[in-house]
Amino acid sequence: MLSRQLEYFVALARERHFARAATACYVYQPALSEAIRKLEHELNVPPVRRGHAFEGLTPRG
Repeated sequence: MLSRQLEYFVALARERHFARAATACYVYQPALSEAIRKLEHELNVPPVRRGHAFEGLTPRG
């Protein structure tokens, strides 16, 4: 797990929106989404509920 992934996750939890979190982290939204996906894979738990957009954090998130 990279500290960058955690930074992106914290920004997403704070902003509650993928594009705004990406802007806050000075990255493009696809890069932030991919980092969150990798974090989910590494933790083997989905910390984020999502459909076409951010729907909130899971209880484990």
